[in-house]
Amino acid sequence: MKPNRLWAVCLAALVVLAGCVGLPRSGRVNSVSPSKTSSGAIGFAVQPPARNATPQQIVEGFLLASRAGLDDDFAVARQYLYGDAAANWKPLARVRVYPDSQDVSTTVTESGAVRASVASRGTLSSHGTYTETANSAVLTTEFSLAKNADGQWRIVSLDDGVFLSENAFSQQFIETPLYFLAPDSNALVADLRYYPRRTFATSAMNGLLAGPSEWLASGVHTAVPTGTKLLKSVDVVDGEATVDLSSVVLAASAKERAALLEQITRTLKASSSVRSVVLKVEGADLNVGSIQSLPTYPYGSYPVSVISGGLPANVSDNRITPLMGDAGLKAHGLSNLAISYQASRGRLAALGRGGTELIGMDSGSGSWQVLHSGKSLVQPSYDRYGWVWSAERDNAGKILVFKPGENASAHLDVSWLNGAKIRDVSVSRDGSRMVVVCEIGGEVTIRVAAIARDGAGRPTQIGDSIIIGQHLSDVTAAEWIGPSTVAVLGKTALGGERAMFSVKISGPTERLAAPYEGTVSITAGHDEDSIVALTDKKTAYARDGGAWRAIVSDVTSVAYPG
Repeated sequence: MKPNRLWAVCLAALVVLAGCVGLPRSGRVNSVSPSKTSSGAIGFAVQPPARNATPQQIVEGFLLASRAGLDDDFAVARQYLYGDAAANWKPLARVRVYPDSQDVSTTVTESGAVRASVASRGTLSSHGTYTETANSAVLTTEFSLAKNADGQWRIVSLDDGVFLSENAFSQQFIETPLYFLAPDSNALVADLRYYPRRTFATSAMNGLLAGPSEWLASGVHTAVPTGTKLLKSVDVVDGEATVDLSSVVLAASAKERAALLEQITRTLKASSSVRSVVLKVEGADLNVGSIQSLPTYPYGSYPVSVISGGLPANVSDNRITPLMGDAGLKAHGLSNLAISYQASRGRLAALGRGGTELIGMDSGSGSWQVLHSGKSLVQPSYDRYGWVWSAERDNAGKILVFKPGENASAHLDVSWLNGAKIRDVSVSRDGSRMVVVCEIGGEVTIRVAAIARDGAGRPTQIGDSIIIGQHLSDVTAAEWIGPSTVAVLGKTALGGERAMFSVKISGPTERLAAPYEGTVSITAGHDEDSIVALTDKKTAYARDGGAWRAIVSDVTSVAYPG
């Protein structure tokens, strides 16, 4: 070793040893409690504008300060603004969310304005509704600056809203399902929103009182009387949230009050800080009467069903139990099985003769019937009211619904499906929403729409749709795995590998476990761990911890109820 290198090594060793001199080697061990925070979120340390900063430095400082704005009501961020901009800027009118792997870049334009841009993950509206953006989307905005009376550059014109990284967004906002009532009032339906952590309870209550999103409104109703107002901010003390409403609530019946309390309680419990709710009217406790408990995801315990040997069967403990005798069914070449939620009634549906028939079956009586003959039908889906849903793949704006055993049917007009090539249809567990995977104008999208029903639960209308899962470019199947979540089989880019994703209704997309090699279709029950995959080798695999486990071979379709 050369002398100078030896001296460097020795010097480094001495520095390390010197740094260890202050470490205690004896004495009593003391415990230290971590500092407590009210929100559990990570705060940001920001600085006001530096003197003589350039326009670009002012914008970069503003972007940093606005990320911490929810901690100080954007007080520091507004110091970077001047004149009307400082007074009129609305920071929460739009939250622009970008990937953690990137930073917002700034450049000075020829006009002297400063342009900020970064890849986009999604945007949040002032109502708390999240819209995912396509992989290629870029967030861009410009800032105009001028010198103030002190000769310092300040922002005088800007768009409303802030930029937040995915991590900062998840730290500062709470995912909040607003819960409304299904048409029969026997289940709750989630309308997903995101609210600032610091004002979560009050924001969520105001959102609930304002009603469901426009696209969902025709499929749900609420126990909140028209004109009800929140009289003051919601206080949360020791896990108990106190909600004080206007006297309009007194006109509600005992049943409506119980449903109202259930909507409020389930909504506010989106935050772990809320364990119970006290409902007041004009400061006095509201007599609710009996407490009502409604499911947010009405789904029981069921075995997975398959088509084995050309006939429907259940699989339990790797054993196959036939559900139907032949009775001429095999000749129809059954595929694409669907199972009803009413297990005791034994209702099933499947496609026949290469997808040209929709067949309804009753395993209790062993009877079956052709419900509909078409050209090329999509995988049927059962809802909890006992209706079977399907559609022509090359669609002319129609959804087909049938109720086996009652000879009831309807052809629902859906204008946004006119000219679409449908790949999959799946009705939510609550029966109020429908997911459709379709190709329109060469672009594959996942769409969600509300289902309107009459008093008997008969579907009467499909509402306008919203698009979800915009990060995905090629999807073939979608299955419900939560109150506002579907599992999909698809790709993030054309030519990419097929994978499984969790897509939230008005929320971000996340990658799930890699599908088993050769997966061609999936079914699901309670959650992502319940997903069963069917491969091109006709073997069904279920999740077992972090791996896939074969549960049955030589089957051509897999299905949980729905």
